Amino acid sequence: MSIGKWLGVGAGWFFGGPIGAIIGYHIGKNFFNGKNDNEKAYEVSLLILASLVIKSDGKVVKSELEYVRAFFQRTFGDQKSKNYFSIFNKINKQDLSSQIRPICLQLTQSVNHASRLQIIHFLFGVASSDSEVHSLEIDLIRKISSYLNINRNDFESIEAMFSNKISDIEKYYKLLEIDKTATNEQVKKAHRKMIMKFHPDRLKGVSDDIVKLANDKFLIVQEAYEKIMLNRK
Repeated sequence: MSIGKWLGVGAGWFFGGPIGAIIGYHIGKNFFNGKNDNEKAYEVSLLILASLVIKSDGKVVKSELEYVRAFFQRTFGDQKSKNYFSIFNKINKQDLSSQIRPICLQLTQSVNHASRLQIIHFLFGVASSDSEVHSLEIDLIRKISSYLNINRNDFESIEAMFSNKISDIEKYYKLLEIDKTATNEQVKKAHRKMIMKFHPDRLKGVSDDIVKLANDKFLIVQEAYEKIMLNRK
């Protein structure tokens, strides 16, 4: 490794932890500069973890790469997303599987639970973009979820949003983390709990662009509640 690469890694680690060290190696030491570094580290973590999920089943599918590109373009606009996708292309050529746990540990220390749920939602979006979520992709996302201190119920709730193996009504119950035997009052209570959990205002330590995206999950939770109550009439 050249002196320049070492300087990039060192500076990156200083400002951005293990995520910063990866970026410092690939693009130099100036990406993290003490301004909004937590937000930048969060956004880069999406790229790193997406790359690992995409490659986890042994093949790189174009639709999954396009999902990442479209997600960043929709979230950050043309120029910023172009810069991020350039980083993504460099990251995607590397084996960073040994960095999963350090990256997740950094995230648990820098962003709150709601923001970490957003990561799992994004990764399932990547995995399902080719119309099939491979078991190896699910296993890796489950491992990431565990490292991010996300419990089983929350993981399965998000997984249900992307599942095509269960009926819609089963999916709605899974989303609210209840079963079909729940009373109407229990459904309402679960709905209030999930609304609080997935409300965009709950995200902390991330950019406003990421906060806007959380509205997708919020609307899905609302739809699940409405469909369950309609099904009971």
